Amino acid sequence: MRLSQLGTEVLGWRELKAIVKWLPADSALFRAMSPDGNHWQLTQHLLADMTDSLRWLVWAKTEDARNGRNRPERVPRPGVKSDRERIGTAVELGEMNEFLDWGG
Repeated sequence: MRLSQLGTEVLGWRELKAIVKWLPADSALFRAMSPDGNHWQLTQHLLADMTDSLRWLVWAKTEDARNGRNRPERVPRPGVKSDRERIGTAVELGEMNEFLDWGG
């Protein structure tokens, strides 16, 4: 179908509405229409949950887990912001030494 056929018997407005309403979540138009990024399918959510569980199980066997630190982050979900606070940015070693006045 072509956009030039819109409004004709071939492609009426009702048909266009149905096509747009039932677009698959991985289509370009659907992604453009949902700017929040909430376009994951059930399988993608399940895979992310499985990955999070495996990361946690591996972490649970470490020294960090015994001390309650460095818990693995969850796989980022669309439309969900991380609850971890980021402080500062990375700097070169020379800059840090200069800042700490350890440069010599």
